[in-house]
Amino acid sequence: MGSRSLGAVHRGRADGPDARRHAVGPELVVVGLAYFELHLPRFRFPRPGEERFVASVRATAGGALNTASVARALGVDARVAHPAGDGPTGAALRMLERRIGLPAATWPVEGDPAVSLVFSGRGERTFLSAARLPTLQACPGLPRARWIHAAGLVEARLLAGPLARARVAGAGVSVAGSWAPAELRRLARRTDVPWDLLVLSRREAELACGDARRAPERLAGAATSVVVTDGARGARGMLLGRTVRGRARKTAVVDPTGAGDAFCAGLLVGLLRGLSPSRAVALGCRSAERVLGRRGGLAEDASAFADLRRFR
Repeated sequence: MGSRSLGAVHRGRADGPDARRHAVGPELVVVGLAYFELHLPRFRFPRPGEERFVASVRATAGGALNTASVARALGVDARVAHPAGDGPTGAALRMLERRIGLPAATWPVEGDPAVSLVFSGRGERTFLSAARLPTLQACPGLPRARWIHAAGLVEARLLAGPLARARVAGAGVSVAGSWAPAELRRLARRTDVPWDLLVLSRREAELACGDARRAPERLAGAATSVVVTDGARGARGMLLGRTVRGRARKTAVVDPTGAGDAFCAGLLVGLLRGLSPSRAVALGCRSAERVLGRRGGLAEDASAFADLRRFR
C-alpha cells in the first residue's frame, strides 16, 4: 500500500478505499503475550525453611494487556490479541479482561504462556519471568483494525506473517522494543521497512544504532517513523515525516512498570484522534506519567485517565 493511503489511515480521514476497509472492526489491536503478574514489594528473602509475610502481594496482568487497557481507558476501541492458556493463570486473565471491559481475541494453548514475578521499590523494578514465546506462532490471524501494535520486537518477528497481512489490508503497524538485545542489534541492518512506527527507549536505541538522537535516520530501514523515549527527558524522533519532541513533566514515580506501554498507547490514540505528530507524542508522555504514579501498567480504573480523553 502506498504512503498516501497509509497516511490517510493514520490521520483517521474518511477517504479512499482504506476508509471503507476500516468501517468495521476495532481502531487498535495490541498483540503479544499477556502476562499474569505478581507484584512483590521490596523485602528480605527468608532463609530456607522459613516463611516471611509482607504487607501485600498484588496480582494483576501485563504485557500486551498494558497498552490495550490504557488505550481503551483513553477512549478508543482497543482490543488485545494473545495466546490463552488452559491453566489457572489463563482463567485469571480472562476474569481481569472481563472486569475491565477489554475485548480479547485469543487462541488456545496448553498451560500458562506467560507469568512474571515483579519486584519493585524505590522507583526500580526487576522481573523474573517465564514466557512461552513460540505460542505466538499459533496465531490464526489478527482482527482488521486501523492500527496493529506488537508489544515487542520478538513478538513482531514471530508474528511477521500476520502483521504483514494486516498491513496489506490497510492497518498501520507499530512495534515496541521491549528490551530484546538480539533483535535490537539487527534493526540497523534492515532495509525492508516492515513497520510504520517503531518505539524504543533511549537504551534500546543506543544498542540498536549507537546513537539515540540519530535513530530515526539509522533505523529508517525498519520503520518509516521512529520515536525514542528517554524517561524524565520525554521523547523525540521522527513521526509521519515530522521531527517531534515531547517534554515530560516532573512526576513522583511509584512504579515504572508499564510506562513505556502507556506511552505507546497514548501515542497511537493521538494518531487515531487525528492529532498532530507533536501532540500525539505529548499524549504519549502524559499517559506514561499517569502510569508512573501507580503500581503496575494495567489500566484497571479507566477513570484515572478520564481527563486525557479530552486531550487535544
